[in-house]
Amino acid sequence: MVTLVLPTGSLHEPTLRLFDAAGLTVHRQASRALRAHVDFPGIERVVFGKPREIPGLVADGVVDLGLTGTDWIEESGAKVEVVHEFQYSKTTSAGWRVVLAVPVDHPARTAADLPAGVRVASEYPAIARRYFEEELGQEARIVHSHGSTEAKVPDLADAVLEIVETGDTLRHNDLRELVVVRRCAVQLVVATQADPVVRATAEKVALLLKGARAATEHALLTVVAPADCWDRVRQELPRYWWLLGGDPETVVAQATYELRGVAEAITRLTQAGAVQVVETPMRKLVTA
Repeated sequence: MVTLVLPTGSLHEPTLRLFDAAGLTVHRQASRALRAHVDFPGIERVVFGKPREIPGLVADGVVDLGLTGTDWIEESGAKVEVVHEFQYSKTTSAGWRVVLAVPVDHPARTAADLPAGVRVASEYPAIARRYFEEELGQEARIVHSHGSTEAKVPDLADAVLEIVETGDTLRHNDLRELVVVRRCAVQLVVATQADPVVRATAEKVALLLKGARAATEHALLTVVAPADCWDRVRQELPRYWWLLGGDPETVVAQATYELRGVAEAITRLTQAGAVQVVETPMRKLVTA
């Protein structure tokens, strides 16, 4: 049976919401309990861990699959295989960035403007070293930070290499983004030599999570049109649509639309002759 590890910290709540939307509600005795279960065949238990620990736990076979960030997979160097990537973070429906930032009054405008031996504080010393040594070919003193990284400037560091979602934390600490070093997302991972049963379970979980994510970005439109207007209305439907039925005088069809295009779609459908358009929220949109 399979053990799944989910992240604590900033990814904890959005991950639980995603699993709930996917029909994989995580059940536990208390909100801070570190063991849980989901009603899904094949997953025996659910545990929780820090995102920085999860790649190693999966790679070492302590757990079978887990969700963690791109940043911690690279930082840890753990040998894992990505089953699927999901774009979300604590405060946004997108991923996050690892950026190099300096005080707002710093003269540097690019990373190359920083002097040799610049002190850079970061929770990601491996990524920081790789960025400066291999990508910039520049000397830097990496100060390993274990939290409150922004506060280490200017006394302990000249710059920071830190995660950013909205940029508010940088601004509140009088720092400005110099360059994006990495773009990150949540990744569902298994060990590189995962058992076929584990891999199959991971694929099933990924399918349901993808369906839940896709549903938040789409809506279902039910379109009712007179038969003599149907040809014009049909031209306004997306590539994939299906007939629900109707009668000799009326045609009823359905199609899915991206939310950002729903308002325009409704307008075009009614202008083409539709007499009724009903928008319905979706729980899952699964594409095999």
